[in-house]
Amino acid sequence: MLQDVKTAAVSKESKNQHDYHILRKYEVLQCGPVEKLIKKREHAEETPMYFVTIEETFDVLRASHIATGHGGRDRMMKEIKKKYANISVQAIELFKSLCLECQKKRTRPKTTGVVVRPILTKDFSCRGQVDLVDMQSMSCNGYKWIMVYQDHLTKFCVLRAIRSKRPTEVASQLLDIFLLLGAPVILQSDNGTEFTANVISELMEFWPSLKMVHGKPHYPQSQGSVERANCDIKDMLVAWLADNNSQDWVAGIKFVQFHKNSAYHSGIKRSPYSALFGNEARVGLTSSTLPREILDNLESEDDLARLDLPQPASRAASSVVADNSTADANLTSAEPSASADATLTSAEPSALSPDTTLTSAEPSASADATLISADPTTTTADPLQTSDASMLTAHVERVTRVRKEAFSGQLSQAERMVKRSRVDFKCGEVGDNVAVPVRMVDRGRGDARNILGVILNRDISTDIYTAAVKAGVLKVRYSRNQFDLCPQRLLSMRDVKLDKHVSLRSAIIAESASGGQGFTKCNCAGGPRKCQTNKCSCCKAKLKCNSKCHGSLTCRNK
Repeated sequence: MLQDVKTAAVSKESKNQHDYHILRKYEVLQCGPVEKLIKKREHAEETPMYFVTIEETFDVLRASHIATGHGGRDRMMKEIKKKYANISVQAIELFKSLCLECQKKRTRPKTTGVVVRPILTKDFSCRGQVDLVDMQSMSCNGYKWIMVYQDHLTKFCVLRAIRSKRPTEVASQLLDIFLLLGAPVILQSDNGTEFTANVISELMEFWPSLKMVHGKPHYPQSQGSVERANCDIKDMLVAWLADNNSQDWVAGIKFVQFHKNSAYHSGIKRSPYSALFGNEARVGLTSSTLPREILDNLESEDDLARLDLPQPASRAASSVVADNSTADANLTSAEPSASADATLTSAEPSALSPDTTLTSAEPSASADATLISADPTTTTADPLQTSDASMLTAHVERVTRVRKEAFSGQLSQAERMVKRSRVDFKCGEVGDNVAVPVRMVDRGRGDARNILGVILNRDISTDIYTAAVKAGVLKVRYSRNQFDLCPQRLLSMRDVKLDKHVSLRSAIIAESASGGQGFTKCNCAGGPRKCQTNKCSCCKAKLKCNSKCHGSLTCRNK
């Protein structure tokens, strides 16, 4: 191309269309003995934009990549456009995919609602989840933590304020919950296996006949259910404190608990309260269909009985009070009051709850014929007990049906998660390169956030992978959502050790240029030569003590 431009520029013969095209687009820049092809400039003062050859492309990309600190695509493009005109975005992305350091330092994309193998629970109290919300910066009356206990199927949660996160105090609060709702088979917590085991041990001391097992911490298939519940609880608590102009979050979590349990949950397609008890939570007559103007004037049951209500409102009001004072009053009085008698005789039977109709002291003719005989000698069974038993049976059946529907909603949610995971996470094959994330506590300041490895095996039944790194085969097996696939195979089987099993931290130390995790701290006790002898780990390593040493107390090695 360079020669074509030079020939077309000096040619005195008639030029063809191709000659005019290259002269409009290119020009030759003479830099001493070197000639370079550049983009056509309108003015001689413009900065020249060079066209690079295929042989020069890699060196240009590498120089710009290092100049931007192993920057991303956009940074490299901005850097390259300062001097070069013909390097494409596709070439930059290909170069980045082949950079080992970029694969190690890249940030994992945040994917919410993606689970490879969701947990399914078929009944209430099969799996319980407990977590702690840190409120130390806003302590109230000595309380510094919120304990969140949630049933996995119904999503019914119980909130308790605690003063510390010691297993004894957590177990005491859980015992109160378990004695009310029953103890789960599996108790799961993200605070670690040791913490959960200690809590269970404390519970068994209080309740020797209790037997449960603990679930895995940081369970990759836990769906983040408790974490999402914690976010909702914190947001609701912030709103409650603002609405009530208060800082008493200990009292506020009681209302937050009720609001959380009575609100619709998209996973189970109903509220947690309904999934547990079979009906929606009530707030007295406020939950009925009575107008607010009527509710403001009601003070006693007689006020409610004297109302001439439409049929839907009457049914709603009677269903609220029928199970309480009305039924008890009718059963205990030999002769009903005039107001109650008038209400029962004038109201339509369909407008009253079954309890109110059946417990009337003077039933109608049809009720007398079918349910309550006038002659006690002809009665073979107590009609009230029969009615109560049938209603309890119907309620149990309704609760069973609601929980089956909740499980169906949980199953649908799990299917959506698995379907999305198949879209977001491509299955890895043996030999593919993976980037395994490393937690901050397992790596040093100068180490990358990922370690590169090679897939050795994939268990198809459980979709669990075994990976090997340069230091050996990793002891922990990973699910697909715990690592990222590299776009290129930068390592082969010959680059990793297959005859040795190592932990992730050991693998990081083996590949680290700074010695791995490298955090040093001491717990030296007080004394005249505190942190001045080799008994101090910081002094022995010739390091200064930091804020994590000996409870941030002062010493002479700072």
